[in-house]
Amino acid sequence: MKATSLSFRKDGTKQGERTQRRFPLRRLWKLAVFLIVVGMLAYYATVHWPEISAVFSLDEGVPTTAAPPAGEDFFIEFRLDREKMEKEQLDLVKQVMDDKTASKEARDAAHAQYLQIVDTMGKELKIEGILKAKNMESLVFLSGDSCTVVVRKASLDAKDVAAIADTVRRIAKVKPENVTVIPTDR
Repeated sequence: MKATSLSFRKDGTKQGERTQRRFPLRRLWKLAVFLIVVGMLAYYATVHWPEISAVFSLDEGVPTTAAPPAGEDFFIEFRLDREKMEKEQLDLVKQVMDDKTASKEARDAAHAQYLQIVDTMGKELKIEGILKAKNMESLVFLSGDSCTVVVRKASLDAKDVAAIADTVRRIAKVKPENVTVIPTDR
């Protein structure tokens, strides 16, 4: 019989014996999960960057859609609520318009509704702007062939009501008898 000598390395393994992998499988899985999580965080940060930067901004400015303190001003609070509701409506209609699985008729109906909402918003703003130029702060609500106007004044005379109804008639094509004017001192 032939005698063989065995030599050992410093790490205790025999010469010629395979050493363990440099990165065990478990470590590779941990690295893969870590990279996936980092990738997801990077994607989220890029998609939501405007909100993230607004939170960490050093500017002292307040976003224009920030709500005023409760009860401060009925008109401001209502405008902010109306703006939020209109945005939600437009987003919902836009989803139908962009839905490739929806029928052409449904997308066309959504497009028509989108245009109608935008048109109504524009008319309401235009009427409010003209009334403001006449020193009457107001909220305007158009609904089909009728209109309600809330004016910040304790009382209105017949001349003011006629001027408001005429403004609504010219811009929104609503008959004066379908215009309701509500004075308020709030």
